[in-house]
Amino acid sequence: MSTLYPRIPDRVAKERYEEIRQAQPQQLEGASAASHPAQYYAATGGVRVHVEQLRALREEVRTVAVGLGFPDRPLGRELGRFDTTVARVLHAHMGAVPAEAAVRPVWAFMALILLPDIAVWRFPAPTGDRVLATDITRHVFGRLWWRAELLRDDAESTDPYHLIDVFSERNFDQIFARRRSVGGSPELVRALAKEWLKRDLMTRNETEILRDVLKHLMRRGAFQDLFGLPEPLLREEVAAVITEAKENRERMSHVGQPDGRAQAADSVDHR
Repeated sequence: MSTLYPRIPDRVAKERYEEIRQAQPQQLEGASAASHPAQYYAATGGVRVHVEQLRALREEVRTVAVGLGFPDRPLGRELGRFDTTVARVLHAHMGAVPAEAAVRPVWAFMALILLPDIAVWRFPAPTGDRVLATDITRHVFGRLWWRAELLRDDAESTDPYHLIDVFSERNFDQIFARRRSVGGSPELVRALAKEWLKRDLMTRNETEILRDVLKHLMRRGAFQDLFGLPEPLLREEVAAVITEAKENRERMSHVGQPDGRAQAADSVDHR
């Protein structure tokens, strides 16, 4: 059964956003709360989260942040580490189902009421979509829960979240933004991540290759039920698409170079 989380009305969320958006993390450390007078819950579908659970969740996330320099030191190069670690924490401890995690006011509560100092530390002077959850793909915490949801691999008992850092934030955003097609299927996203790991794709063309792969999978999905394939066949299909996209990009990079030979390219890690 799903755990139901507090939600706050849009009016309350916007008022709270105006209060915190220019604040420093140090100013908001005492502003966290595990409840709000205007909060409400879904009428059915699960059990309401206890205040103690919310406080424990806050401490889990805060512990991650403190280990990375919160509140005095900006994240800097540790952005990716923060995101992947907090994604694990949120997904493992919240006990929410996708239907609950798709509700915008839940994430508004998380960022504006429960974890405002962490939210502002991760995104200084945040734009509205980072905390109001007008777009969950942009929300400071909502996008992390969904990253873990789509990449969780229960077949790997020792670490079901081992795929969570396969894609950089920018590249995972490309997948999640297509959640009505490719990004809406955990099976397809996991297959893509597993096949991605098997190939040397950490190059300056990684983002372009992924974009080509996603376009191809979306077109194929219009006439082939990829979602219904068993994992071995799905991975074969995805592997073929990745190989084709990679080869096409390599051919394009050779155009215009002397004697048709590729010049050495610096390897860039986009993580």
